[in-house]
Amino acid sequence: MLLDLKTPLLWVLGVALVGALSTAGIERTRAAGARADAASARKDLADYRATQAESGRMAERAARTQEQTWRARVDGVIQDGQQQIARVQDDAQRAGAAERRMREQLAAYRAAVHAATAAPVAAGGRPPAEAALDLLTELLGGSGAALRELGQFADAAHAAGTICERYADSTEQP
Repeated sequence: MLLDLKTPLLWVLGVALVGALSTAGIERTRAAGARADAASARKDLADYRATQAESGRMAERAARTQEQTWRARVDGVIQDGQQQIARVQDDAQRAGAAERRMREQLAAYRAAVHAATAAPVAAGGRPPAEAALDLLTELLGGSGAALRELGQFADAAHAAGTICERYADSTEQP
């Protein structure tokens, strides 16, 4: 009777051993698959991080390039503005020199008229030519300084406005 129990017991133990070994094999396969999946996920994450880092570098490079472009444009505007201001100042100096020459000519003409009209005049005042010349001298003398200031202000305002517009245009997105 003992022999009769051994055979089915051995079969049960054998089947249990085969079941345990097959379960262990299946679990080992699942663990290997999980490790492979984890390795794949780590690789995907590393690739994603590398892509993001490269995208960040490219964005930074593009921003630097844009900044350099704007800076170059602004520097050009500044240089052009300085040249324009220098031209305006040169024009103002030439205008001032022309005004001085005109005043000198007027003074010489006035002296010539005074010398020519030095003869005694009738009672009632100076000769009409001298009075008109004095009026012209007075008008030019009084308006010269005001016109000079007004011209300098207008030139400076025009130059500043032009420079400001060009500066704003140079910093806009193309």
